[in-house]
Amino acid sequence: MTDYFSGIRALFEVLGVRFAIDEYGTRLTPVAGNELFSNANSYLLSDDSSYPYYLWLPTWLGRFYVDPDRVPPGVPVDSCRIADARLLAFVWPWLGFHDAFVADAPAPECWFGVAHPDPDDGDQTVRQTAEDIFNYFRIERTCEGESDGWFTGDFERKATGSSLGGNWCLQRVPLARLTSYYAIEQSLIRPLGEKFAFVASADPALRE
Repeated sequence: MTDYFSGIRALFEVLGVRFAIDEYGTRLTPVAGNELFSNANSYLLSDDSSYPYYLWLPTWLGRFYVDPDRVPPGVPVDSCRIADARLLAFVWPWLGFHDAFVADAPAPECWFGVAHPDPDDGDQTVRQTAEDIFNYFRIERTCEGESDGWFTGDFERKATGSSLGGNWCLQRVPLARLTSYYAIEQSLIRPLGEKFAFVASADPALRE
């Protein structure tokens, strides 16, 4: 497990450097600084909870990114309105098991993609929107199709207690495939950068 989390940290460090370069049509900067989104926000060695201890192991970790050129001058990234940023890229490593809404995978995976969220409140910040996506996204219930290796679907507005609407696309790749700089570049950085740029080009509001 120590090696696993060390590898995840190294992966995000590589992504941070590469996404800062406009090589595949866009630059990306992280939301929430160095903090990773996690499904285990309160990990304790032991407590009186009735839940099994392993549910608090962070089986999911995630990071979101925005186009820095969409952030108004003088506004911190986290405080930027989602109406201004429009799109969020995301990268989510997953252990591959112990999730109530996703069938176990053969091995740890990395999910990455682009979200075009449309919350009820257009003034909602990118940080809050990212939290909603991470907490309420359910691929097996909202996936509508697959094309060229990309799963696509819509967010279910209010279906899970969230006001989140909009749509998403993502790929799932085995983490074992991301074992070299070349593999990370070809299997994650390039497809995500190109997809983000493609989705942005299809949005009239982003061409203004």
